[in-house]
Formats: sequence, structure tokens, C-alpha cells
Amino acid sequence: MTGPIVCATRGGRVCRSTQERAVELAKEYDAKLIFLFVADPSFAGAVSAELAAALDDELERLGRSLLHIAQQRAHEQGVEAQVVVRHGTVQQSIEEYVRQVGASMLVIGAPLTCSVPQTFSSEELSDFALDIKQATGVQVVIAGQDRCLA
Repeated sequence: MTGPIVCATRGGRVCRSTQERAVELAKEYDAKLIFLFVADPSFAGAVSAELAAALDDELERLGRSLLHIAQQRAHEQGVEAQVVVRHGTVQQSIEEYVRQVGASMLVIGAPLTCSVPQTFSSEELSDFALDIKQATGVQVVIAGQDRCLA
């Protein structure tokens, strides 16, 4: 594996298994690991420019905090990880970032079947993973579904 493993995560307890899978893969392939959080305030709908900027700033701070927790957990398992926050739509930001860093693998989590709003439905996630694979050539691992698009 030549490029890093990128783990796109929202952080927190729900995404812990995705982060743990990424750490396992980084150890298995002796690869660099990057945890990626995308600050995407579009979920709030149409808001004023001032509110959008404030929301984006808060999302970035939240993202950095959550990523540092993931980074610490990786460190405790012997894996040094970088943390990166990007701004924009989730799909576009992830695709751009894996291209930018020449990633070999992208690890994403499967949506839960609960009432918590998800970035992707199961079908949308599969479509997204396939789109990323076709557009970039990056291997996509969907943690929690034991699926891999190599």
C-alpha cells in the first residue's frame, strides 16, 4: 500500500467502530492513517450568511475535538494518525481529499438504522462508495458491513 488510509468520520461514540476498523487496517498494512471530518453546515438549510459562518466555525471546532479523541485512541493502539478538517459538502470534500493525498484506501461507516439523522442512507452509501472507487481508484471499505470495493 503506497498511499495513506483515510477514515472519514463524524467522531463520537457512534463512529467508534469505523475508527477502530481504520486503525486495524493501518496496522495490518503498516500505512499512514488520516482521520477526516467534513464540516458541512448544509443540513441547516437556508440560513443567513452570518449564521452559516458561525455554524461552520462551530462544526470545525466540534470536528477537531472529535478527531483528537480518535487520534488519541489510535495512539493508544500504537498507530500515529493525523487529523484533518475540510469544509464543504461531504461527498465532494471526501473525494477531493482522497485525491489530494493519494489515498490507497477510504474507510467509511455504515449508517445505523435509528432515528438519528445520517449523512447517507444505506443505498446512498453504496452509491457513494462506488462513485469514489470509480472516480479515484481508491479502495473503499464500509466498516460495519464487512464490505470492500477493491
